[in-house]
Amino acid sequence: MPEFPEVYTISQDLKKNIIGYKIKNIQVFKYYKLPSPINTKLKNTIGLKILDVENIAKNIVIKLSKDTYIVFHLAMTGRILLRESSHKDDNWVKIVLELERNDKILHLKFADMRQFGKVLVLNKQGVSTLANKYGLDPLEEKITPEKFLEQIKSKKTNIKNALLDQKIISGVGNIYATDSLFLSRIHPKTSTQDITLEDAAKLLKSIRQVLREGIKNRGSTLPDKMYVDIFGKEGHQQNHFKIYLKQKCPVCNSKVEFIKINGRGTYYCPTCQLYKNFKDKKLTKEENKNQKKLF
Repeated sequence: MPEFPEVYTISQDLKKNIIGYKIKNIQVFKYYKLPSPINTKLKNTIGLKILDVENIAKNIVIKLSKDTYIVFHLAMTGRILLRESSHKDDNWVKIVLELERNDKILHLKFADMRQFGKVLVLNKQGVSTLANKYGLDPLEEKITPEKFLEQIKSKKTNIKNALLDQKIISGVGNIYATDSLFLSRIHPKTSTQDITLEDAAKLLKSIRQVLREGIKNRGSTLPDKMYVDIFGKEGHQQNHFKIYLKQKCPVCNSKVEFIKINGRGTYYCPTCQLYKNFKDKKLTKEENKNQKKLF
């Protein structure tokens, strides 16, 4: 599933490439079961001008004239592709927005193999309501470790579940939560009620580190090759994973454990991420040397 770095990359690329274009036409493929009210609202955007593009958590929000917004959520396998009108067909395309500016035509395509993605047409109030459904933005510098800890402890669950709960923390998904917990040396099953302020500070710092690195590397493309940017190119963050998909811990060389938490595959080091008293773990000189490379 595209997470914050992937969605941010897509939205920023769209921002640079489609502002000022008008929607000339919209094609919704017959085999795509789009609810009739949304289909009608989507067709009513024909003739409107694109004013801005941003993301709200994992949602891509395209601002149009006349207080209208098209919102895409990519879910598991969704893609947003920007193509020249002469480009060959892409796989799994469900919706095509034909864009025009100064006689130049571009095709903005929404593709989704498993059809879990969503498209909405909202007004400004609807977008505000959408934004209010999400929790803290971890990249917001005003978010303190104290506020972060308060949000984490608001739900009694394990820390991995808490990080994936979009009502608690927005934008963090399975990959970046897994790597953040590893960098913080926190076991993914640690209860939120056992997280200390020191833990929260380390975890917030780690989340910011992996999200910013993910943005810098234009997202993560996994072996299934599902995520690509709007130009069809893969991201590079998979070359910088900390523990996700690893077989050996890069710090202590222990065998990486794989478990499922609430159905989500989770990688962790049983040595570096002790379930209890993990802060008392003493690293060898070699482990300390390797750990400095990660932090």
